[in-house]
Amino acid sequence: MPSKVFISHKNTDAALAEKVARRVRVNGLETYLDTIDDALVKDGPDLADLLLSRMGQCQQLIAVVSSQTKDSWWVPWEIGVGSEKGFRMASYSETHVSLPSYLEKWPALHTDRHIDLYCEYSKQTEVALNRRMRDVLTEDRRMQVRKSEALDFHKQLRAAIR
Repeated sequence: MPSKVFISHKNTDAALAEKVARRVRVNGLETYLDTIDDALVKDGPDLADLLLSRMGQCQQLIAVVSSQTKDSWWVPWEIGVGSEKGFRMASYSETHVSLPSYLEKWPALHTDRHIDLYCEYSKQTEVALNRRMRDVLTEDRRMQVRKSEALDFHKQLRAAIR
């Protein structure tokens, strides 16, 4: 199964999120973008359950961030869920945005070329992850392997972006 990228964003950044999702799809990865999900008219616990379900279908997350993101409760929540699940993650912004220090844990993307690199390294990581998972039997060990591969992905992508 191809790896799917959850595109996290504040609703005011929907156009930028759509641009990022298109670029990711051009690079051959699937995306989930909630601007096209009619089920998201829910709020509160119902929305949280729906987002958890959608995120359960993904293995990666790109958080689209802008000066508006600081007013979002959902973007940090989605980042936390992705981190707990061992997702490969990055943030994306077109302009300089003062980010909270916890986002420095993951690579920061700013251009189409950075998105291309994200996708390239993601595909390489997916191959390595699938190879390592063949012999892993327990769910705890599978999570350890996912998180280890994600850490390697983050280091390699960050180095390639510099």
